[in-house]
Amino acid sequence: MKLLTILCALLMPLAGHAQSGCDHQTRTIALPDPVSGRQYEITVSLPDGFDADASRRWPVLVLADGGRAFPHLACNGRTLAREGQIGIDPVIVGLSYALGEDLENSRRRDYTPVPRAGSSLAYGGAAAYQTYLRTVVLPRVEAEFRTDPAQRIFWGHSYGGLFGAHILLTEPALFQTYLIGSPSFWYENGAINAYEDAWAKGNSALKARVFMYVGGKEVAVYDAARKGNTRDMVAGMQEFEARLRSRSYKGLHLFTKIIEGHDHRSAVRPGFEWAMRVALQGE
Repeated sequence: MKLLTILCALLMPLAGHAQSGCDHQTRTIALPDPVSGRQYEITVSLPDGFDADASRRWPVLVLADGGRAFPHLACNGRTLAREGQIGIDPVIVGLSYALGEDLENSRRRDYTPVPRAGSSLAYGGAAAYQTYLRTVVLPRVEAEFRTDPAQRIFWGHSYGGLFGAHILLTEPALFQTYLIGSPSFWYENGAINAYEDAWAKGNSALKARVFMYVGGKEVAVYDAARKGNTRDMVAGMQEFEARLRSRSYKGLHLFTKIIEGHDHRSAVRPGFEWAMRVALQGE
């Protein structure tokens, strides 16, 4: 099964969380990329009390795959805040796929760090999309929704998690906190490791708080539909964790979790909620 099909399927069960009692102010804003000309949108959920104090600056949580994840994970995040399970109530921003494009084409281009050898499909646009995020999305969100650049949180799952790791290893200060779920570290024979090598050669510090999770069932098993084994995402996360820890980076605070009993689909919600609680409970 293709990654997007998996992601779409795994997010569908989250719809049960988007219930009455989980209402939140939302706005959708057209936000094209002036470099590529692609048409994107952001969807923004405002926290309770946003309009009460016009001088207040708010934390911001940016969701990759917002076209699918936003309606459900924004609800999860708002519920965690209302129940006191996390110490902050952020502005939540969902990143859309490029409008008018196949969703799978959009995300595999925008979230992957390098082209895929032998493929005629577009991959490897993470650096360009990261520039769009830095120069277009975040300034607009800060200007319009009074978000605090010192309290930025990124969440991504699968290819979105790979994209988060790319930001972490090329421009770590863009966010202070990274929530990275079931990351596709296998992509192009572990291409993300070259970015970590490059960062390590020039830097002794990696100032960020990183929370990585993966489903306990995300191991290599035979899949008849693929006529081969699935990816061992557990080993991938553990190997990446070991790589980061071996560097003893100054300023890096790294936490990982295996979500036992869950696969790539079902790990999304419990993984997101675990990362949010651990990362933000003491904020």
